[in-house]
This record gives sequence, structure tokens and C-alpha cells, in this order.
Amino acid sequence: MKNKILLPAAGAWLTTLAAAYYVGTSQNSSEVSSNDSAASGSTSTEQVRSDMHTSGHISTNSSSRGSTRSRSSASSTAKASSDSIKKISQLSDPLARARQMLNLIDSLRPDQFESVVADFRALGMTRERMTEYNMLLHAWGKVDPLGALSYSQENSKSDHAEKEVLASWATHNPNAALAWARENHDGDKANPYLVGIIRGLAGSNPTLATQILQELPFSRERAKALGSMAPHIASLGLDGALKWLTGLEDPKLMGGASAYLANQFSKQDPAMGADWASRIKDDTARERALNEVVDNWTDQDPSAAKAWIATLPVEDQLKAGPEFVGSYARQDANAAADWLDTNANASNYQDLLREFAEGATRSDPVLALNYGNELDDESSRSRTVGRALWTLYKKDKSQAQNWIKNNDVPERVKRHVVRMMDNK
Repeated sequence: MKNKILLPAAGAWLTTLAAAYYVGTSQNSSEVSSNDSAASGSTSTEQVRSDMHTSGHISTNSSSRGSTRSRSSASSTAKASSDSIKKISQLSDPLARARQMLNLIDSLRPDQFESVVADFRALGMTRERMTEYNMLLHAWGKVDPLGALSYSQENSKSDHAEKEVLASWATHNPNAALAWARENHDGDKANPYLVGIIRGLAGSNPTLATQILQELPFSRERAKALGSMAPHIASLGLDGALKWLTGLEDPKLMGGASAYLANQFSKQDPAMGADWASRIKDDTARERALNEVVDNWTDQDPSAAKAWIATLPVEDQLKAGPEFVGSYARQDANAAADWLDTNANASNYQDLLREFAEGATRSDPVLALNYGNELDDESSRSRTVGRALWTLYKKDKSQAQNWIKNNDVPERVKRHVVRMMDNK
């Protein structure tokens, strides 16, 4: 085992990391000058780099990397690591933080990761620090996966850390990672450790990742694993993704995968997503895919989405219509109602009615009530009217009370809503 982590592609990793950092943070950061840093208690990049070099934490020649350290030297290095982590965490510029974190990681020996990770966790795990935490876990997983997993199991309440380590381990030794995942999982439920392995393999070995994915039963874990694979499968292109989809054996998995992929494609280009979805042979999978396309296209351009639906075979129009009118109603309830009225004689009108009323509940609860009260199914009618009535009450109490007086409201809905109104 090597004493140091070699990161020949640090520049590429840093670019990816920076993008991930921005996605994962909720506020903008800007680099401050050294004077501002001193005044605010934050740390400059130069301070961190200087401290790491002074302590011997960043080696300047190959002989220092392989030298044997005394106890006092090891203690000094551990303290330097702790100090470096604290100072890195105070940098306000996310790119500077990323660069210094990479420098620190690149300088660590396998036996130093545990104390560094512990020091980092002691700072407090905020959302802004999760990218850096994942970096540490990923690097630790490359040089000492068993030690990283042991620490994670003992110190983490969730399985996030184990999944991150396994994702890293699987990229260079999938068989060993798989063996550990299977040996350390008890019970008949979905193995959560496989989620991390699938994520690690999705880009480099999608064939093996798919094999492992198909081992998982229908579960939240499988959905997470599928979500991590979808961008990589989408990168195969329309034909490649379709070929991959048709190779799945489980109908439920195929349906979920078709939805994920159609979502990926249609967010880039709705017409492209529509073309891909229409080529799916399995009826259930095609319906799932069409619904994703409808949602994304309606969000971007409802008129274009409406025109596209009109070109579909009748069977697919019946599947896409309810999703369209529900999405449309969330944007423009009146325009959606006009479209609904032109389809009053459609064989799936009740489905259209239900989805419209649910979609319009927030944007126009009165319109949702007027249409939802026409539902034939008593259970759907009660649920839809009850939700819309309560939404209206929170917006305009007197209008909600007048609507109840002037309309035929399901008795159990009336009792329930009136009771809630009285308790307000």
C-alpha cells in the first residue's frame, strides 16, 4: 500500500468538486482579502499553505514522504492536521477551500485520515461542509477502506459515510467492496451498502453496476441507486439508453428507469425526450416516460406540449392527457380549464377532471372545487373537494363558507371541514 494518495487528475477533480460545492450550498461566498480575513477571524489561503509547509505537512521532496517519523513528529503532524482543517474551514472562498483541502488530502498517510476526519466532524456537519467531508471519505476509501468503514460504523448515525467509502472502494476493487457489503448486511431487505457500490461503478463500469442494481428488490434503496445511475446511462445517448432499458428484467425497475431517463432527456430538450419515450415498447414503461416528458415540456412551453400530445397515437394521448392538464393547471388554471372543456367527451374525462382539480387546488381553489365536485367516484370527490375547500378557507374564510352553503358538498367532507373551521 502506498504511503500517499496520488491525485494526478487533481485539476479535473477540483473543477468537478467546485461545481458540486456550488450546487450543495445555499448562499454565495466571495473571497476576502487578507486584511478582511484577519478582521473577521477567517483565514487566508496563504496562511493555510504556509502552516502546512512549515509543519512538514506538505512534503517538498520524495525522501521526506518515505521517512520514518518519531513520536514527537507524529504528534506534531497530527496537531498540524487539526490546525489545517480548522483554518481551511474558515476560508470564505469555496475554490480556495477546495484547493487547500486537496492539498491536505494529498499529504496524508493512510493512518492519518482517522484523526483528520474526526477533527473535521468536530467542527460541526453543516450542508456547506458535506462536499469536503465526502472528499475526505472518498480519499480514505482509496487507501484504507476497511479502516474508513470501521470508523464510519462506529461514529456515524446514518449510512452516508459507509456508502461514500464503498463508492470509492468499488472504483478500484469492486469485488472486495461487494464482498464486504454482502458480509456486513443482515436481513432480507434491500442491502443499503450496494447503493454506494452502484454509485461508484455507474460511470466506470455500468454493466456491473446494472447487474448489482437488478439484485436489489423494489425499495427506496433501489430508487436511490437508480437515480445515481441515470445520468451515466443518459450519457450513452438515446440509442444506448434505450438498449440498456430494454435489457432490464424487472418491469417495475424498467418503469422507474424509463421515468428517470425521460426526465434527464426532456430537461435538456423536451422534443428529444419525447422522441425517446415514444420508442419504448413496454406500455407501462412508456407511460412513465411520457409523463415525465409531459411535466417538463409543460413547465417550459405548455402550448408546445399541447401540440405534441395531439400528434400522439390515441392510446398515448389518453395516458399523457391527465398528466398534462394537472401540470398545466398548476401554471394557469383558467387556460387548463379551457383545454379540459374541449375534452369533455373524452373516454378518460374523469381522469382528466381529477388531475385538473388536484393541479388547480393551489393556483385557483374555487375552480378546483367547481370541477372537482363533478367527479363520479365518491372517494375521489371527497378527497379532492376536501383539500381544495381547506386551501380556500386558509385564503378566504368567508368565500369558503359561502361555497359550502351554495354547493352540494359530500356530507363527510362538510362535517370534517366545518369542524376544522370551528377549531381555528
